[in-house]
Amino acid sequence: MPLKSKRKNLIWDTTDFFGNYITLEQVTWNEHIVVEHPAMASYEALTKSVVENPDEIRLSTQQQTALAFISGPGTGPGPEGIRALVNYTDKSYEKGSSFGRIVTAYPVDIIKYGTPKLGKLIYKRGGGK
Repeated sequence: MPLKSKRKNLIWDTTDFFGNYITLEQVTWNEHIVVEHPAMASYEALTKSVVENPDEIRLSTQQQTALAFISGPGTGPGPEGIRALVNYTDKSYEKGSSFGRIVTAYPVDIIKYGTPKLGKLIYKRGGGK
């Protein structure tokens, strides 16, 4: 786990499932995530936990250097769990040698948000990586 960042614009920093350094910036949380997904208010720590220990990880179909970290059902503000999208600086994320930042996090809600544009499954808890 990285040393606690001294940058005042961070809500948290951590290492993800693969060992990459990940940040959640205050501006992303306060001006995007909570505005667009108000049910996520007060779920900063849960978002961090999902990045560190996800139930599932999928490739993004929107960005070649992004992954979706997904919790299990019953986690967060809704019954279907949450997703956190991390955008990395490069494709070396599976080796744990990249840096990333949270770009969004939201409750999994197929009715409200529809089926997400997520790609190939690259990790499932109990199934290995």
